[in-house]
Amino acid sequence: MAYISNPDLLMRNPIGPGTSTYYAIASNPPPHPSTWSQEMPAGWFLPDQRRLIRVPRSPMYTASNQSHPPITFSTNGWPGARVRDILNGTLWVDAPYDTPFLRFGWRSTRISLEWPGYARRRHGDLQCARIETYTGPEQQPITRQELAKTICGVLRNFAESKQNQPIAPEYEQWSFKHEHVRISDIFLLSIHYYTDQWVPEFYVLKGVVA
Repeated sequence: MAYISNPDLLMRNPIGPGTSTYYAIASNPPPHPSTWSQEMPAGWFLPDQRRLIRVPRSPMYTASNQSHPPITFSTNGWPGARVRDILNGTLWVDAPYDTPFLRFGWRSTRISLEWPGYARRRHGDLQCARIETYTGPEQQPITRQELAKTICGVLRNFAESKQNQPIAPEYEQWSFKHEHVRISDIFLLSIHYYTDQWVPEFYVLKGVVA
């Protein structure tokens, strides 16, 4: 078995770090779920078998509505990168020096977190950010690593702004209030383009959310 790509199968066959099966899975990661030509899965697994739950998305953000192929983030071949570690500079995503926006020829583009349960603002909405696709004094194309850090930075700023603010009813499990959901609980898998903005796919450790 080269890899296990079915999260349900992984759940039925739990294994622990240090076993030969664990190392076999970690060294033979599954394809990135954004390449499956279908909706992102509701759950995902890390190599150590911790389960992740997908942050809910509006029904308008479907695979069929994407305008461009997604940009993916993985670590040592395994889909996903921990937001905290990207921000701390302790994790490098795979292919960190790739320039994913170069093919578009854009000077800037827009990121929208679309985190559930929080009202949107017409002005000063921290869920949205316009990012420059060329950076530094020499105006070099933004790299995959720089992009990941930028997205995670937008998320951190938004989360900090909601530390003392309530979330809409029925979305309490996704609340940032009093650090219910913390930056260390969140993983970035990919970003997807819909009409005029990139929407990240975030997953949160199960146990933090149901």
